Amino acid sequence: MIVWITVGVIALGYVLLRVAESIRVIWLPVVFAAGLVFLLEPAVKAFERLRLPRPVGAILALLGLIALIVATVALIFPTIQEQALEFAEQLPDLYTSVLEWLRENGRRVGIDVDEVLSQQAIEEWVNDPANQETIQQLLVGFGAGAGQVIRGVTEAVAVLGLAPVLALYLLIDLKRFKATSIELTPPKYRDEVSYVGGEVGGALGSFVRGQLLVAVIVGIASSFGMWAIDLPFWLIIGILAGLLNLIPFLGPVVGGALAALVALLNSDPLQAVSAVVIFTIIQQIDNHIITPMIQRTRVNLSPLVIVLALVIGGAVAGLLGVVVAVPLTAAIRILVGHLWRTRMLGQSWREASDAMIEVTEPPERLARISRRTPQQSRLFDTQELTAVGRNEEGSAPGQP
Repeated sequence: MIVWITVGVIALGYVLLRVAESIRVIWLPVVFAAGLVFLLEPAVKAFERLRLPRPVGAILALLGLIALIVATVALIFPTIQEQALEFAEQLPDLYTSVLEWLRENGRRVGIDVDEVLSQQAIEEWVNDPANQETIQQLLVGFGAGAGQVIRGVTEAVAVLGLAPVLALYLLIDLKRFKATSIELTPPKYRDEVSYVGGEVGGALGSFVRGQLLVAVIVGIASSFGMWAIDLPFWLIIGILAGLLNLIPFLGPVVGGALAALVALLNSDPLQAVSAVVIFTIIQQIDNHIITPMIQRTRVNLSPLVIVLALVIGGAVAGLLGVVVAVPLTAAIRILVGHLWRTRMLGQSWREASDAMIEVTEPPERLARISRRTPQQSRLFDTQELTAVGRNEEGSAPGQP
């Protein structure tokens, strides 16, 4: 029976993966909609405490987020437009600088770059029969790249159009969905499912909200840092660093490399070193101060696990895989760790969660004015879920 169940699960998993691949255009909007739900659920609960109906609170929360995004874009768009025009004007100079750098390094190794890049040399290379297969591969690669660009644009339009709508309906029906999930759970497991759901939801909600806030802080700090050293295109580089910081470890690294490249193309090595130093400081402050303060509920994942998750996610599902790799790994760790510690090691639910989830307490002054602790503020309100799923026999063994 175990062998045939295993075979069936593998076959079913393969079929589901094939189906998911065939409708992959829908997954990115669904993932971003889920992210919006994690982000806006605290605001919706706040509106509910003000005695507003949940649909009204969901609409107000979503409209508030849209208004904030529109106001931010309107504030920074003129500077971005100015820097983009400046970049377009400097493209000929950048091309000349790169070509001059190639010439200088070519002379050192005995290569005449002008001769290699001349029109006659290019025509001879194209007309050479030995290079026809390479040219064919380049054309095929260009076609595939164009197809990926078109698919990326389609997915971006789908995300922008569908994600807010899906998020709105999810926010409105979230309580009903949680209640239905509990009702479909066998009675003897309802309390445990409620508790573990609270742990998973709290960790994922903290990750989404915290990662977004950290990305904003890193983007602002990077922009001001590049502005302070008078780096060209400082706002564009800062925004890219902030956006890429949504993927762990990537923002400051790419931002620092890009800033150093711009400074070197501007013939200012000292500015390049300054940019790298500033991004290194930002990364260290982010890792050791900002993230621990903001993401107070975190799953204990080592940097090695995070890097492997990002690599595997990118290889399996591209951008979507990179986006969901870390939160999905965190959720799997909580679920598998809970089952192992409670079933194999005999630990209680609380002991199992404490071993995997790190909760950083707020400073004493903030703790006095805070109405709710980080555990009470989790997206999956354990008390609500338990109230729905509690059976007549009382709490299950091991409930904290």
